[in-house]
Amino acid sequence: MNKVAIIGAGRLGTHLGYALSTKDYHIISASCQSLSSAKKSIKIIGEGVPFTDNKRAAKNAEIIILCVPDDQIKDVVTELSSLSFQNKFVFHCSGLLSSQILDPLQKTGALTASIHPVQSFPKKGRRTDLFHHIYFGVEGMETAQKTARKMVKQLGGHSFMLQPDKKPLYHTACTLASNHFVVLLEMAGHLLRKTEIDKNLQNKILLPLVEGTLRNIEKNTLSGSLTGPVSRGDLETLKSNLKSLQKHPSILKIYKALSLQALNLADKEERLPKKKINRMRDLLE
Repeated sequence: MNKVAIIGAGRLGTHLGYALSTKDYHIISASCQSLSSAKKSIKIIGEGVPFTDNKRAAKNAEIIILCVPDDQIKDVVTELSSLSFQNKFVFHCSGLLSSQILDPLQKTGALTASIHPVQSFPKKGRRTDLFHHIYFGVEGMETAQKTARKMVKQLGGHSFMLQPDKKPLYHTACTLASNHFVVLLEMAGHLLRKTEIDKNLQNKILLPLVEGTLRNIEKNTLSGSLTGPVSRGDLETLKSNLKSLQKHPSILKIYKALSLQALNLADKEERLPKKKINRMRDLLE
């Protein structure tokens, strides 16, 4: 059974640690900046020793997984570089940084790769289903990639190969789809609250709409799922939407930018006459 150390047992690290513990992996340790946080993670995972010292946590593991924030990885690597990692696997879970940031550990014998789950993680818990059928971006040393892909498969996920120099663009795409999606919903909720709709109703109103859109995308294509005034060339409705946002300039700016992207998509699909496309573009620009 593979002995695993989780360095940075936050939301991702705790979920990952528990999910691996249900497979052919033994979680021997988990480290956090505070001992109380490490103890909480170990209690959830159900095995292992809590640490605040990353070196002690990693020392006896065969697989070390860094789940710390991107801006802490370099410091953790420097901290661990005094250890010997001969024939041990070291992974980090950043979607932004390449596995090259682990090069100092390669010099101690480590087999290194990055493995990024394309998923958002709630508070610490035991949600093994969060890894089912999702995709993991993998890049790094060939031997380490092989082990990473095996791990992904055991978790019920799928792996795909990433080019190290393309990771910033890849990460930006994930950020747009996930983090900024939340921001868009908050902006929509803000506008609903301005209509004096009860704040407690906003998610109940918006979530079925969002879920329906996601189902359409799953069954069709992105362009085929585009609806709204821009996609159907409804100039008067678009004008009304823009007018309603005059007292919300920051949202108006984003609405215009997104509408222009929707217009480009409609134009690419040749849904609308060029004359109507140009009139809407003039209005939005």
